[in-house]
Amino acid sequence: MNEDSVERSIEICAPRARVWRAINNPKDFGTWFGIGTPLELVGDFAPGARITMKGGELFCTIRTVEPERRLTFDWTPYELAPGEDPAKHPTTQVEMRLEDTANGTRLVVVESGFSRLPADKQYKRGDNAEGWAVQVHSIAAHVLGKIMARSEERIARPRAEVLEAIVDPAQMAKYFISHGSARMTDGAQITWEWSDYNAQATVRVQEVTEEKIDFTWSGFGESTKVVIALTADGNATKIVCTEGPYELTEERARRAIEQTQGWTNFCCCLKAYLEHGIDLRRGKRVA
Repeated sequence: MNEDSVERSIEICAPRARVWRAINNPKDFGTWFGIGTPLELVGDFAPGARITMKGGELFCTIRTVEPERRLTFDWTPYELAPGEDPAKHPTTQVEMRLEDTANGTRLVVVESGFSRLPADKQYKRGDNAEGWAVQVHSIAAHVLGKIMARSEERIARPRAEVLEAIVDPAQMAKYFISHGSARMTDGAQITWEWSDYNAQATVRVQEVTEEKIDFTWSGFGESTKVVIALTADGNATKIVCTEGPYELTEERARRAIEQTQGWTNFCCCLKAYLEHGIDLRRGKRVA
């Protein structure tokens, strides 16, 4: 694949007609695209149609519809300031193609045209490569049913203190990772390392607020979306970690269970660090 495009694919054990409905029906499309927060799309997926979001903002323009075979649309692959005219910005084209397989349907997603983007937007090729890696699994989960990895804990520390312990790599290295390349901030791409396992993961941060940290990460053979939600509970904080969605297959359900165990470990080690000053990575109290 050249520097102008990205490609992701997945085999879904479902008839082509069912997968086609997931990508060609605005309600279905908005459901899986939002990954837990449905996006309300307005308009029919027909050639030339302008599909907008609920507030009237342009989402995409449909170019090609070949029933149960191929859908293409153009969009601006980065967020525009309120009131900006999309026509003044370059677009990329997304092609979603369906192919029959012995076990169901292969979905192939290709986004091209990144070379047309201005220099300060070239990072979107990497972002969208990661994004489509997550989205193809979201489509499969929408078609087959889904399961989420989920863990929660109550930490007897104020929310701001819990948030700081997560976004600051120096603190995270005292309970979760061995090293982090940078602080978690909106739009940051960072690396987490576990030197004791000779492993690392690339983390692309979407958003950091006082209420949640939203990111995708890869390094374990796939890209997945993670949300760490923080809710104030008096002087304490309720933390809920979710990852997914994972489609309902035996392999993916096993992966969801493994990640649930992983995030439970994360929450427990974070609690031990903040409440008792214990570094469970090294088995000692933090000085």
